[in-house]
Amino acid sequence: MINEQEENFKIQDLERKIFTPHRNRVMCDAFLREAQRDPTGEIGKSIVFAVNQTHATAITKILNEMRPGIALTITSRIPDASSLAKDFRDGRRSERVAVSVDMLSTGYNCRDLLNVVLMRPIFSPTEYIQIKGRGTRRFTFVVGNTEYEKRYFFLLDFCAVAEFFEEQYDYSAPLKVPRPEARHIAPARYEPGGSGGSNIHEDESTYPGEESQGRSREVPTWEGTDRIVSQEIRIVGPNGEKVDVMTFRGSFERDLKEFAENDPDLQTAVEIEDDDAIETILQERFYHRPEMFYSPDKLIISYGVPAPTPAFVYNALGKRPLPTKDKVVTDTVDSIAARFNLRYSEQKWLNATVELVSEDSQALSDFLAGRYNRLFGRSQFRTLGGLPALTRFTEREQVFEALRQSSLVQCSHHALQTAS
Repeated sequence: MINEQEENFKIQDLERKIFTPHRNRVMCDAFLREAQRDPTGEIGKSIVFAVNQTHATAITKILNEMRPGIALTITSRIPDASSLAKDFRDGRRSERVAVSVDMLSTGYNCRDLLNVVLMRPIFSPTEYIQIKGRGTRRFTFVVGNTEYEKRYFFLLDFCAVAEFFEEQYDYSAPLKVPRPEARHIAPARYEPGGSGGSNIHEDESTYPGEESQGRSREVPTWEGTDRIVSQEIRIVGPNGEKVDVMTFRGSFERDLKEFAENDPDLQTAVEIEDDDAIETILQERFYHRPEMFYSPDKLIISYGVPAPTPAFVYNALGKRPLPTKDKVVTDTVDSIAARFNLRYSEQKWLNATVELVSEDSQALSDFLAGRYNRLFGRSQFRTLGGLPALTRFTEREQVFEALRQSSLVQCSHHALQTAS
């Protein structure tokens, strides 16, 4: 109830349209409890991403009340923020936690960072990739005479950001062009303070419907009690998550361009479209190198297209776009159908087979093992006449062998072996 009126707030409204001090305290307590420790047992270096300047200084104050001297605020509004960021990165500060908004989200290479903390929602996949990338730098801790490799980092997410971008966001959908909007600076009503904070009290918030009226309203404070109602741990592996796949693609294309600039043999092979030479050069000089360990199988998994190496190379170097999975399927069917002069009914059977084995790993395994009763007993083949119709497909063994030897099946099989 706000001024005796009921109002509803979404997660993007918190700390903009309503202050939530107890929620902030709950998040800070959970962070200090769950954060990854470094080899000395101290909380590892961490970046907390807050909603805005006001929220950042509030979080800093709470953390320093809980553990004095643990946190500082690093935002573009803090005097000498660049020097603070460099000193924090290089270990010249005693604080373990930097609380920021956007300043440290890109181009900040703090290699011994162990925790990335999201205390604000994120709605841009690019921004999410950039922020998560802060934790991916390699580092070797040295304690006495012992070295400890940094093998992973923690992403502590209080706003369901990772769940959205890893499981729900459609990366194939075209991006919408944002419309320019007027911005409104609304005054904040409380003074967070805190070590490394500031006395800047501006909340960069835009309240829908209020810009045209040229006025702001006092931001109310939620005085209730918040608590954590659920918590789960997810391990993000090298092949599994959407955003990691997007990052892998970007790294491959960047590294391949750099490799091509320094390898005249690859430049020549690409120019004359010598696919065999491209395969050989990448196998001998580019694949399986640290740190990304690129391989044909990983490319197929990350792009979702069962294509050979040259197709990925041509795409990365801008010579021609990578074919879609549907295009690979169509080309495979057309090629085999023309080779064996298949009738229309036989081509429909081949098309259904190719589509299935390109989508379903179990179907691919059944096809390669010759388990036809199990494979062709599926519903899509019943509409084509089922197993009795298959017996009338006189050249089926030759056609199926050609399909087994096709780049689509060979690439899909190798990718399946890698994934398993």
